[in-house]
Amino acid sequence: MSQAESILNNAAIQRVSENLRARVFELAEALFQSIRMQLSVPRYKAISVDRGANLDTIDAPLNNRLWLAQRFAELRKVSAESERLAGIREIVNWTDPGPGGFYDDLGDITRQPHLVRSEGMLVGFGPSGTRRRSWWDHAEALYDTPLHMHYAGLDSHAEYRIRVVYAGDSPRRKIRLIAGDRLQVHPFIEKPSPVAPVEFNIPHEATERGELDLTWSGEPGLGGNGRGCQVSEVWLIKK
Repeated sequence: MSQAESILNNAAIQRVSENLRARVFELAEALFQSIRMQLSVPRYKAISVDRGANLDTIDAPLNNRLWLAQRFAELRKVSAESERLAGIREIVNWTDPGPGGFYDDLGDITRQPHLVRSEGMLVGFGPSGTRRRSWWDHAEALYDTPLHMHYAGLDSHAEYRIRVVYAGDSPRRKIRLIAGDRLQVHPFIEKPSPVAPVEFNIPHEATERGELDLTWSGEPGLGGNGRGCQVSEVWLIKK
């Protein structure tokens, strides 16, 4: 972990393209002087980073560096070596669903083969901070529109469970998951805070024909910003 951390931290102590970084600040200053564009909170008194002050995130990593540093710190506090090793294996094999399983990163349009595209469905984004990179974005359905996934080629005799990450920017909106037409995987629940994977068993009746349909729905009747179901990652795991 220390070796990995040292390599990752090179991004902060051995910066590349300093000339381009300086040029970005020059352009930001020119925009402020010419049209009073406020691209920074401390420099130009912008309202907040998420209201266009993108100059303040110029050094934010675009990989999992901050999330890994957080996980490393947590694992160092674990006393049992077996638990620490299990935590490291989880990091290394994060996207591996195991034999006969499937993985979808629903915020990446190149890695969502089981997502059913429909009207009212899009890829959205939420907070980054120390979250894992795959939790910065997600598939989402607007207002009361459900979100669907479909799997084929399953083992009709096997049992399955689902691991899912509910991220996004609507933490208070509850979400429910149904398998097939009516089999409840879980009722309306609040998203875990902080963000973390949760697991549920899939009723065998939903997969006994070698296919599986999953439907997420948000708590009905809520308005707000219109962002309903927000799902970042899904593992379908064969038991």
